[in-house]
Amino acid sequence: MSHVPSSNVLIALYNILSRKQNKLLKVVNHINNNRVNSTGDLLEYYVKDAFCGISADSEMTDDKLKEYQQIFSYLGNSNNPPDFVVRHGVGVEVKKIERRNTNGIALNSSFPKDYLYHDDLRIKKECRECENEFGGWTKKDMIYAVGNVTGDHLHSLWLVYGDCYCADKATYQRIAETIKTGVSSIPGVEFGETKELGRINRVDPLGITYLRIRGMWGIEHPSAVFRSLLNNDADPMKTHINVLMRKETYDQISDKPDFTHFLESEILTIQDVKIPNPNNPAQNLEAFLYSAVL
Repeated sequence: MSHVPSSNVLIALYNILSRKQNKLLKVVNHINNNRVNSTGDLLEYYVKDAFCGISADSEMTDDKLKEYQQIFSYLGNSNNPPDFVVRHGVGVEVKKIERRNTNGIALNSSFPKDYLYHDDLRIKKECRECENEFGGWTKKDMIYAVGNVTGDHLHSLWLVYGDCYCADKATYQRIAETIKTGVSSIPGVEFGETKELGRINRVDPLGITYLRIRGMWGIEHPSAVFRSLLNNDADPMKTHINVLMRKETYDQISDKPDFTHFLESEILTIQDVKIPNPNNPAQNLEAFLYSAVL
């Protein structure tokens, strides 16, 4: 039995445009009544509120949580992607970039994801089991929400599907396994079991020091990767929202809001574009790019 997702990326875009939301809104921690000051946390709330909609009207974190529980099947943490999962829908990973720079994005120990896979040992057990009551899941679309922020001002936000942006998981796993095999073949070193690239035990004469070898993955900013698709004349002082997805992904979205008003007012443009296949750049993929300026 198939289930309709409780929200989707087009609903998120519609909510952002309807609210003309170019700033990160005030959020108050209900436990201590202190304002949330971390721009990374505020950006995550912004993206969650976009998918959730009504939660943007609430300032208190407990009120937001009640609304999130109606839309999301999983809410994660900064150490284990994704940051949240739409019930029966996509996984979303939020990445904050300071100011307008388009430097690379740190993914830390998690390599880029074209999709979210149930058998990925790097996602938490709670994420793998988040929809067990509905029969579970094996593979989900993945969205990277990349926001450039200064203070509470949002310069830009990309909502880009992983399969437009990242190669398949075998590409990254092959590199990681090659490095792991090479490291573990070093003679005269005692290795321990680890999910990381390697762990060396008993480094010192007392045998009390160990070395963890971790991968630190990163990926180029979507504005750099897809620069050729963007309008170079767009006002850099305004907030730019971009949504990029494959055409077949668009076709599978059942609940599509009516963007006529935003198109007629020239806030939004929708383009049929061709993007390089992340697994074979000799081929192009048919895609849609939604670009909005607030």
